Amino acid sequence: MPPVIPGCDYLRLLGSGSTADVYLYHQHTPNRDVAVKVGKQQTGHDPNTAFANEADIMASLSTHPYILSIYGFGFTVDDLPYLILEYAPHGSYKEIMLARTMDARQTIDLGIKLAGALETAHRHGIIHRDIKPANILVTSQGLPALSDFGIATSVYDAKTQTGFSVPWAPPEVLTGEGGGDEAADIYSLATSLYALLVGKSPFEYWFQPHTSSQLAHHIVEDRLPKLDPSIAPKQLDSVLRKAMSKEPSERYASALKFARALQAVQQECFGTMTPLVAEDAEPLPARSGNRSANVALPASSERTRINRSEKPLLIALAAVAAIAVVVAAFAFIVGPNMDAGRTKHGTHVGYSDTPSPEERRSEDKEDTAQTSQTVPSPTELSGHEQGSIATFTWRNPNPKPGDTYAWSTLTDGSPAPGQTSVANETSVDVPVDPGSTQTCIQVSIIRKDGRMSNTPATACAVNKD
Repeated sequence: MPPVIPGCDYLRLLGSGSTADVYLYHQHTPNRDVAVKVGKQQTGHDPNTAFANEADIMASLSTHPYILSIYGFGFTVDDLPYLILEYAPHGSYKEIMLARTMDARQTIDLGIKLAGALETAHRHGIIHRDIKPANILVTSQGLPALSDFGIATSVYDAKTQTGFSVPWAPPEVLTGEGGGDEAADIYSLATSLYALLVGKSPFEYWFQPHTSSQLAHHIVEDRLPKLDPSIAPKQLDSVLRKAMSKEPSERYASALKFARALQAVQQECFGTMTPLVAEDAEPLPARSGNRSANVALPASSERTRINRSEKPLLIALAAVAAIAVVVAAFAFIVGPNMDAGRTKHGTHVGYSDTPSPEERRSEDKEDTAQTSQTVPSPTELSGHEQGSIATFTWRNPNPKPGDTYAWSTLTDGSPAPGQTSVANETSVDVPVDPGSTQTCIQVSIIRKDGRMSNTPATACAVNKD
């Protein structure tokens, strides 16, 4: 029986582990769905439990837009501790990794966001110790959120050997030479990003071990071959390899420096830059040279201080900052390399540092249009059954390059836990459950930058047998 959580109605089980079960509840006030993590061991209302520690850690970090929010902590009538957490309905990056690989542009964008979250945790003296794709969730806004701080610890307790899953663990943890510190978290984040590029953890991808001990041996002893340029540009491969150095001292000195390296690759390879959101860190790196890199951010976000901000505002500011960076990229990345005149490749158009009033009005209109854009829901979603297969098709009302589609089957109107898949086309074939009268799915559009439809489209195919 699911536990009674005051002010919440039980909906269904989301998942179960060795130490806790996670349920979906509907909270009465505020009116929202929440994930409730319930421990399996009675603690007698002891405030010094691992659950209480996780609650304190998440509460200190929940204002960050890329860290899962916590709403409450308590004990059931059976003395089982529980956490009330933000519900991330779109699954995790583990499902994305298993369904398809991500391209370099998407991976760098994700890496900068998560490195900012990690830098913030480290500045609070917190080591995560279990960063992996399964612990990077996708929120209802389509944003990544670092989760599961259940085995996190203070930097002062880093010699204690807890946490870390073998595929994502650094060599010093596997050999017992260290229990995990900031450098270990950076290693695990880099391996997670690498895995999203290739579909498996790095050493599983290259060496295909059959056991965990074989995998651990490869991680400790072997060097990773270089990625093919068709998978990732050499600059990104170099950054990830540095972050995964065998020696902790050879990795980036902080998550901030890792993020800055990713931003530099992003600028060099794609001409854009994802703004960093980290406590007491500038969204963009200081630009060398005589020209200053001026980005039109709201005054309150010129220096992002997340410890006193509310998370919804930060999410909005992150979106505004991302748009501002795209505009600024032309002004101080592309623009300085453009000269008035002709070359054999065509005409180069110069620009003035001070735009005309007409140009300002045009830019204002463009900015307004960009900030009002949201990812639409699929339209004309319909399905029909043929034998043991139900085929669903839909239309993307505003297709963009790189669009993909997250879909999952529905059971009693809710998505099946852990079963989110990603399609590249506007159709999928779904096996029919012989014991069901209909097959239902929900579909959302995923943009190349990771944004997702706020409301998925749903449809059912009726079993005619």
